[in-house]
Amino acid sequence: MPNDAKLGMLAGVAGVVLAAVLSANRPDPPAAPPPDPPAPAESPAAPPTPVALPSAPVARTKPDPVATPAARPRTDDLDP
Repeated sequence: MPNDAKLGMLAGVAGVVLAAVLSANRPDPPAAPPPDPPAPAESPAAPPTPVALPSAPVARTKPDPVATPAARPRTDDLDP
């Protein structure tokens, strides 16, 4: 391996290590103050009742594909 390739690899590895060290030593952002407590509700609301939607049959526009036989017969897999 030529010396200039060794120096290039060394510079690349050093750059990656330097970038990892610089990104790992970032200070933590300041903590946000806690949110205010929610105001108490006057009365609990009733849960909504689920609405049943009518189901409709699906219209098929294309017929099912016709099954084609396999390229080899079933007896090929059996041992004699």
